[in-house]
Amino acid sequence: MAGAQAPPAFVPLTQWANAVRGGDAASITGFYATDPPPVFVVSTGIVTGVQREAAFWAAWHAQHLSRIDIDLITNEPVNAGLRQIGFEAGIYFQTATGPQSLFLFVEQTWRRQDGHWRIIGGGRTDLARLQQPTSLAGSIFSKSANAHADIAAALRRAAAEHKRVLLDFGGNWCYDCHVLDMAFHRSDLAPLLQANYEVVNVDVENFDDNLDIVRQYHLSIAKGVPMLAVLDSSGKVLVSSANGAFEAARVLGPDQLIAFLTAWKPGRQPRDQR
Repeated sequence: MAGAQAPPAFVPLTQWANAVRGGDAASITGFYATDPPPVFVVSTGIVTGVQREAAFWAAWHAQHLSRIDIDLITNEPVNAGLRQIGFEAGIYFQTATGPQSLFLFVEQTWRRQDGHWRIIGGGRTDLARLQQPTSLAGSIFSKSANAHADIAAALRRAAAEHKRVLLDFGGNWCYDCHVLDMAFHRSDLAPLLQANYEVVNVDVENFDDNLDIVRQYHLSIAKGVPMLAVLDSSGKVLVSSANGAFEAARVLGPDQLIAFLTAWKPGRQPRDQR
């Protein structure tokens, strides 16, 4: 978590994650309490008992799991025998079309029973195709930046290097702006972006900053941010997401971002889709 000290490791969680990597349902089940049965909150409601929860985690091994990453967010002792754990899980697996990844947030309550730590309840979010931020502390948009000067410099570089300019309008408070920024650093997106675009992050603060730039390019942020606009090296807007296409970046997949960046890279025939 940017700007914060990472919580200490919790050994039983590491052992649980190793069992998930192994894909043995019986081993995973052994980490859950049985009396009383654990209770889990998922998007479809409340689930009582361990069978469904253990099956969810065991199933990834059959999907050719390559790794599971645990990004620990909280490790809070309630008392000597009770602990609240929160983490983001990154699930990486192989498919017929290549490697894939999914992400979710998980909460677990662990209780010490008969000398062993057992999960007595918790919850998990739906799976997301893009990694989600565990904190909004990171600064994507600089408060001191001169966006006009940054865009002018980007246009000069784009002309010299035969690239486009990608304007990314948003704010550091914006959850989906952080999702999109993290996606732009993925190994399957970063090379495409770096080879074809000069990126300028334009801070709109609370929808009250740099609005002259929005008007200059005849754009709109009325449907939310992040909002992207692609310019050619002369400053002409080729396309924008003023229709809100990227406003809910948290539900997008990398393929949608790759398709957008590929469609508007240099050499493609521009079409007016504003």
